[in-house]
Amino acid sequence: MKIILLHGLYMHGIALQPLRQRLNQLGYTTEVISYNTVAIDDEKLFCAIDAALDQDCINILVGHSLGGLMIKNYLAARKPSNTQISHVITIGSPLQGASIIGKIQEIGLGTILGNSPDYGLQQHEDEWRFPQKLGSIAGTFAFGIRSVLLGNEHPSDGTVTVEETKITGMTDHLEIHYAHTSMLYSARLAIQIDNFIRHDHFQPES
Repeated sequence: MKIILLHGLYMHGIALQPLRQRLNQLGYTTEVISYNTVAIDDEKLFCAIDAALDQDCINILVGHSLGGLMIKNYLAARKPSNTQISHVITIGSPLQGASIIGKIQEIGLGTILGNSPDYGLQQHEDEWRFPQKLGSIAGTFAFGIRSVLLGNEHPSDGTVTVEETKITGMTDHLEIHYAHTSMLYSARLAIQIDNFIRHDHFQPES
């Protein structure tokens, strides 16, 4: 099996290298795709995903934050079968948009987001309508800009609320006690991804 990984807003593929290495140790072939997150060229990114897919085995797509939304956009555009791409795992992805985006725009800083809100960061109603099984992972350690701008009324990873990582039609949902970015460096993350791929569910966190 091959796992293709996409990073989140303001990040580069290098941020996913520790997770990639752990997945390699579990026996997966992996590839990280980098893209400009504030000047998104969706067709260029989608072509990069097309090229990364292994035609001789099943593929899995993993996205952190905005990366998970770009996977959702990719599935809507390309409509791959579940024999080509079997599972999608999102990590801290606001699958129906993030309230913090509206707040950033409200205080006049929307330009720093570039065109990323056009790809699902704006709050919207949606459901998972793709044949791929979706596992969504949410962080619960509220350390980040959301705490400053919106407080801690809702459980969050400091950027995205737990509720914002949920969507009707997902296969499973997991909460882990990490912040939005630090969850990428959890030793448990690769194990949970592997478990979802193999069994269509995550392991309960103790």
